[in-house]
Amino acid sequence: MSTKNIEKKSFILSLKKESRINEDALNVISDLRLEELIAVKLELSAKATKGKLYGFPLWYSLPSICRDACIIFVRSCCNTKRDMSDMLGIPYDQFMLNFKQYFKEY
Repeated sequence: MSTKNIEKKSFILSLKKESRINEDALNVISDLRLEELIAVKLELSAKATKGKLYGFPLWYSLPSICRDACIIFVRSCCNTKRDMSDMLGIPYDQFMLNFKQYFKEY
């Protein structure tokens, strides 16, 4: 299958189309380190729940949250499954084991 016929998607463009993000927000985000962006999001979540994130296993959920973010990213910039596995830095057969879990509609 030729990768020339596959249109790349952009997660940022989809957020812009939904009016969930604009250029000003992107400029602010680009100035933050990933760790700072996660800390801001956690603080906003804590404020929304009045500081009660108790019972949510945040520490143990972080690997899954980070993997989900990586999956969203590779879907937006890669055309093939091989490209996705290479971008993630995992062997193709290991990627395929997880493929169905993350890409149900692919």
